[in-house]
Amino acid sequence: MIRNALVEVLRHDVKDISLGLTSITEVEVSPDLHLARVFLSSLTEEEAKATVKALQNARGRIRHALGQRIHLRFTPDLEFKYDDTPIRAGRIEDLLQKVMPKAEPEGDGENEDEDE
Repeated sequence: MIRNALVEVLRHDVKDISLGLTSITEVEVSPDLHLARVFLSSLTEEEAKATVKALQNARGRIRHALGQRIHLRFTPDLEFKYDDTPIRAGRIEDLLQKVMPKAEPEGDGENEDEDE
């Protein structure tokens, strides 16, 4: 619920921060609902880190807008963090593509005579 509300806040209420192609990958909320860690990723590491810094500076305004959109007893404090998981996964995928042999296409004609 907090993730969806944050998306709406960032889309409609916080227009002065350039978010680029940033996405919220995860929101971890503490059991007492007093803290929400918001993990962000982007196409480039530099862009994501700049966005996190800008959002950290505006978190009071974002928290206020979030409080107007959700109906909880407490509006959690927000902590924005850079999530490097997608970039690391891409690097691992690239390495695997380099070391794994290419799969042969199916139906290459070698075993077609088995039915006869």
